[in-house]
Amino acid sequence: MKKRSLAAIVLLLTIFSFFSCKKDSGNSDYYVKFKLNGNWVTWKTVVGELGPDLANSAYTDFGITANDDAQKNILDISIQINGSNFTTGSYDSDNSNYWVVMSYLKDANTANMKYFDITDAPSLAPSKYTINVSSITSTELRGTFSGNYLCDYNSSETMNITEGEFFVKRIR
Repeated sequence: MKKRSLAAIVLLLTIFSFFSCKKDSGNSDYYVKFKLNGNWVTWKTVVGELGPDLANSAYTDFGITANDDAQKNILDISIQINGSNFTTGSYDSDNSNYWVVMSYLKDANTANMKYFDITDAPSLAPSKYTINVSSITSTELRGTFSGNYLCDYNSSETMNITEGEFFVKRIR
C-alpha cells in the first residue's frame, strides 16, 4: 500500500510541476514515443527532471512526463535512487536498490479517470519495466524503455505499453 501511495504522490507532484511550468514552444524536437496496445503514438507535450527529491534531499528523482494533445492522457516515468549519483544506465522495476514507477493516467479530470501502473494483474505474468537512460545533459534527457503491461488496481484492467523512447527538455 505504501508503494501505491508513494506512486500517487510522485504522479501528483509531477503533474503539478508540469502544468505550473511555462510550455516550451522553442524546440519541437522533444517527444515521447511509445507503443500503446500495439500502436505507436508520439506525444510532443513533454518535460523531464533530474534533481534532489523535493520531500527528502537524501534521494534523487529522475522523471519524464508526457501528455497527449487533448491533455487527457498522461504517461509518467519516474526513478528514485538513494543518494545523489544518478547516472546513465539501465533501471529495472524489479530491482530493490532503487524505485521505478511507470504509470499512465487515462481520461484525466473526468469521471472515467483510471490510473494504470506497475501492478500485477490476476492470472498474468508480473508487470515489469526497464528504463534505459542513455544521455543526461544540463538541458535534455534521452533514453528508451520496455516492458509488458500496466494495470489499474481498482478494475484489474490492463493496457500494454511495450516499448518506447524519450527525448525531453530538462527543467531541473
